[in-house]
Amino acid sequence: MIPLTWTRPGRMATWLILGNLLLIATLVVMTGLSLNNHRLSEEKRARDVVDNLAQSLSVEVGAELRNADNALSTIGLRYRSARLTADHQDALVRMLEEQRDLLPQVSVLRIADVRGQVVAGLSADERSFNVADRAYFTEAMMSTDMVISEPLQGRVNGEWSLILARRLINHDGQFAGVVFAVVTARHFLARFSQVALGPSGAVSLRSESMNLIARYSAGEPRSTKGFGGRQLSAQLQRSLAQNRDHGVYLTPTVIDQVERITAYRKVPGYSLTLFTGMGSGDFLASWRKQAWQQAMLTALVALAVAGASAMIHRTHQGERRSRKALARLAGEQDAMLQNDLVGMVRVFEGRALWCNPALEQMFGYEPGELTQSETRVLFMDDADHAHISHVGSSTIRAGERFRTQLRMRRKDGSAFWVDVSGMVLSDTDSLWTLADIDGLKQSEARAQDLALRDALTQLPNRRFFEERVGDAIHQARRTGQDFAVCYLDLDGFKPVNDQYGHNAGDEVLVQIAQRLQGLVRANDVVARLGGDEFAILLSGVSRATDVEQLLQRFLFSIQRRITLDAGERVSVNASMGAVIGGGDDVCAELLRLADEAMYGVKRTGKGRLQVVSVDDPAWAVAA
Repeated sequence: MIPLTWTRPGRMATWLILGNLLLIATLVVMTGLSLNNHRLSEEKRARDVVDNLAQSLSVEVGAELRNADNALSTIGLRYRSARLTADHQDALVRMLEEQRDLLPQVSVLRIADVRGQVVAGLSADERSFNVADRAYFTEAMMSTDMVISEPLQGRVNGEWSLILARRLINHDGQFAGVVFAVVTARHFLARFSQVALGPSGAVSLRSESMNLIARYSAGEPRSTKGFGGRQLSAQLQRSLAQNRDHGVYLTPTVIDQVERITAYRKVPGYSLTLFTGMGSGDFLASWRKQAWQQAMLTALVALAVAGASAMIHRTHQGERRSRKALARLAGEQDAMLQNDLVGMVRVFEGRALWCNPALEQMFGYEPGELTQSETRVLFMDDADHAHISHVGSSTIRAGERFRTQLRMRRKDGSAFWVDVSGMVLSDTDSLWTLADIDGLKQSEARAQDLALRDALTQLPNRRFFEERVGDAIHQARRTGQDFAVCYLDLDGFKPVNDQYGHNAGDEVLVQIAQRLQGLVRANDVVARLGGDEFAILLSGVSRATDVEQLLQRFLFSIQRRITLDAGERVSVNASMGAVIGGGDDVCAELLRLADEAMYGVKRTGKGRLQVVSVDDPAWAVAA
């Protein structure tokens, strides 16, 4: 601070009061703008997180439905080709049990005859019942595709479920009944509970008619409130009217009245919609804490300055009393500038004339060490320094507001994110305020990583994997170097889950993920697609024999016995399908061929691998 010299106490006191009022107004405006920008930033980050999670979860649910669809189609084809009827009980049961092992998400798999009477898939203690009165039976009878029911409540156990059904055609081409799978709401709740959306977060799944199939809320994890119903907020209805497939909106949820930012995504290929929501109280927690701190600081400064100004006004008649009041005011202003929250520096011709303790602590300097130092030492490079010195200074001297965020340098050389804004003091001096936002930036990075990682295995998820396949196609166009996409599904995983529990199943998935990760090369990618399905991207391979040799290493590693934490030793196998791709291929087609190759292995014996060509899917090398 520069000492003030007084010649006419009354006039100087008036100017000082006006200056203090301007300072208070400036602080209030700057605080309001800073808080508003921070809130908008937090809300945008939350929108990106829930939208990314909604997209990732919708893809995973779509993969499960496609898996069930393939199984139901296989049953329909075998039913017709084997000339089966409702009287072939043993053959029907064997056919259902074979496909049931491939569907961990399905609780029950059954067949009903042409009259709707359930003839296969009943447990030993269940009696046959009729489903002809269910809407999905009639819809499946008239459709060539898989039918997805509205949420239904079981007649015996009262459990909410979703029915996936396909019609059966006999060898004469006549309707012969329906094969249907039951997916309980409990299955979706178990999957949704793994999503980290904060203490007030919620994930839900709705049917084509927007009836609630399943909903998991971190605040009410066991609640079934609203299941089967269609309770939609006005904001959601407006968003659906604008875009049925995806959107993001902020409103209180009708079911529990908790305000959330919610994103929805239509499940790819099916008539379901996935919702993910994060409570505003969760993503605005840090903003509210900052708002309280800055409001208190601004209020204290305003009270201090106002009090000092009033005192000066009362005593401005006497020069001695005016000098004492000015000294007191200078002390109070100094206390405000010496705060521990916001760094401040006064700059003259590229040098720091003065800086407060908050700035010294922020950058790791000793008291007074920065005074008269060039401000260049605080910047990472000359470009950032030139931008602030020329563009920033020119902007604020033109009367405009300047604010930016950039990485700056501590005394020890480490980099951190800082929010920088400035204001003019005179023709040659300027005052700059700096706030440490490194924690906020790291939080944003963690949220982005969460949207691209599998929560259990920490492997990349489906979205990240598909992006890398797209990158591999672009790289192949530039270099002509081919690559391979592999899908693998664990065989024997369900018995481990059934015998030892879901925690043991999670241990198996984690250990398998670690083995796969340990075998991939530097430019390869291994990802978990969901459930017990994994995918591998192999770079720089063009021959089927090379791909087969690499995948044999993965297969042998998976087949090694696994020791669980409880001491039991278990083993699983895997079925693998791979396709060699290049620069002329399409990502979606490669993923589809690899998926079909894997299911081709499962249908012909499991525990093996198959490499197919993009040009001729019938060609294969099997092991």
